[in-house]
Amino acid sequence: MADLIDALPGIELPVGEVTARLATMWDGGPSSSANEFRASQMNVVLHFGLEVTPDEALERFEAVLHFAQRYPSRIIVLCPSRHVGDGSMSAKLFSQCYIGESHREMCCCEALLLSYKSEDCGYLANQVSVWLEPDLPTYHWFSGVPTSRIETYFNNLLVGVRRCVYDSSVEPESFGDLVWPAANDVSDLAKARLLPVRQAVGQFLSGYKIEDLCHGLQSVIVSHGEGMIGEGRRLMEWVKECLSECAKCEDCTAQNAEFILQGCDGLDADCSLSLEWKYDDDRYFKWRKFSDGSLGEIEAYLGKTKEKIPTRVKPLAPEQALSEALFF
Repeated sequence: MADLIDALPGIELPVGEVTARLATMWDGGPSSSANEFRASQMNVVLHFGLEVTPDEALERFEAVLHFAQRYPSRIIVLCPSRHVGDGSMSAKLFSQCYIGESHREMCCCEALLLSYKSEDCGYLANQVSVWLEPDLPTYHWFSGVPTSRIETYFNNLLVGVRRCVYDSSVEPESFGDLVWPAANDVSDLAKARLLPVRQAVGQFLSGYKIEDLCHGLQSVIVSHGEGMIGEGRRLMEWVKECLSECAKCEDCTAQNAEFILQGCDGLDADCSLSLEWKYDDDRYFKWRKFSDGSLGEIEAYLGKTKEKIPTRVKPLAPEQALSEALFF
């Protein structure tokens, strides 16, 4: 089986020559303007595990490239090697310029790809430090890296990293169970993708007093489709956070409400994500996103009038979700 780095674009180079090539790559002489469009704002490390497939790696690599078009970045891609060999590292260098509607909108970025043996934690950290743009913040995206392996990086590879991100909808292990050195500096891409959902649902519910929403609430049910368990968990967390205000209400029993997270299987074939609130009377609130496209709907009766409202929840592009996870 070929190494993961072989599925990604770039020019093969000896590891020791990458920085030297970078120093001259954008120097096209006095008439060249490429160098002025490559000023990086940050370092982004995309870190793969052994179980990531070539297609998945390419998809996530392209997401980082699109992200770098808006936020110029030095990209470093870490690809574990399955081959024993002599334990040495190999590298690739990728560069590309993107031109917008005018020449002034051009953006140039570079990606440094490293194939390494997963046992070399300390040496890996040393090599990455050589490749980082100095004095710029560093962000780290883990994809398919075992949690036990991540723990070994806390005191070397992740020292000084501003934020780590992962995707709980695709990771086989729960990253939330890790005791991160700085838990506030860790973000979930599944939560980032919920931004349009939080906006749509929050805008509707903001028309009601918190006391009215809390009074008589018996259960909150979140249902998720296949491949969206991360979104389901994060949506439930967001609802619980919002309903924490119920504790301030007099004679409110919402804090005793039941919270249920379940799969959509067998419930609604056209549901990818849904939220339902049940009360001790005839009131109710239901929101769901249809499985195809960006359409959804809200059905509710919260004491005023019965409402059925179509909603549009446009999914974030991968690079948009990445920026939301990194910065907010």
